[in-house]
Amino acid sequence: MATDLRRLSAGLVAVSVLAGAAGPAVASPWTLPRGEIAAVVRFDYESARDEYLDEGGAVPYSLEGRYQAIGFTPDVRLGLLDGLELELWLPFKQVSYTADPVILIPAPAGAEGLDYYQENVIHLSQSQFGPTDLNLALRWQLLGGSEALALEARLKTPTGYDPPQGTFGDRPTSAEAFLADVGRYVAPENVRDDVTLGDAQLDASLRVLGGLSFSTGTFVRLDAGYIGRFGGAADQVTGAVRAGQLLFDRLLPYAGVEADLAVERGRVIGVSVAAEDPELPAADYGGTTNLKLREVRLERDRAVVSFGTIVRLTPEVELNLGHARTVWGRNTAAVAATSVGIGLRTRYLE
Repeated sequence: MATDLRRLSAGLVAVSVLAGAAGPAVASPWTLPRGEIAAVVRFDYESARDEYLDEGGAVPYSLEGRYQAIGFTPDVRLGLLDGLELELWLPFKQVSYTADPVILIPAPAGAEGLDYYQENVIHLSQSQFGPTDLNLALRWQLLGGSEALALEARLKTPTGYDPPQGTFGDRPTSAEAFLADVGRYVAPENVRDDVTLGDAQLDASLRVLGGLSFSTGTFVRLDAGYIGRFGGAADQVTGAVRAGQLLFDRLLPYAGVEADLAVERGRVIGVSVAAEDPELPAADYGGTTNLKLREVRLERDRAVVSFGTIVRLTPEVELNLGHARTVWGRNTAAVAATSVGIGLRTRYLE
């Protein structure tokens, strides 16, 4: 039984070291021993053609819109002391959104010429590349072995990228003010939207991480925590459940679900111009036809289902293949994400 648990423990470290497709590193109550280091490089591909707005299910992006992102994340964990570890990771992303061009403001009488249309075509397609948020986590293991429990303090800080805004910037902050001077705001040079590398604000979170492992090679994880979000963003409660099974001492298939829920109202970051019927072609837009205004707030809900397999290539090197999908949310894309990670675990102190 002890041998089985040691093998499973190595697999559990891999689950927490090789980040899942759903997002940043998956924390673990099984911390690294003193003097050990685990380094991971993960590559992600994300795409979405639908989004979750204020309520209801996912709806298609208007104007044949599509979100895509390619990510690269280096991640390092250090066993500082027995039961105390430090983790640092910094994702890099290429984020893009493509959509058909559209004219939203009809031409005034006598100005229907080619010059007017060339000057008023709205291009919503955008892209950004760069580092996203620097993440630092400290974990203190309270219980180890087959029944593990740990506390985690995590800090996330942006690296200086442009913050999210409304479709045409962060002003005005109400639909009424937007409608009062729509000709001023709806202009090609004002297009901003929310194609961004992150929320551009500081997060500080505290989480409880729990886990059970069995001599059969099975593990079950349950995490819960609170995320304090600064800069006017809505705080969140967060939780996750994960399970997996070690097979043939080399394979560790796993699956889980995680959710983040806003517990308050976030500040308004602009007005979004959405479509009443997102499947309407660009030629049928104009004036107020098919348009609705949304005051976009810096708050977000999401639920993500994920699964994958860890393959042990050598005792020190492992490969993680993962997939995740956002199945519910608010103010978020219905993302499908696939990831490939390669990890190395060794000692830096004897």
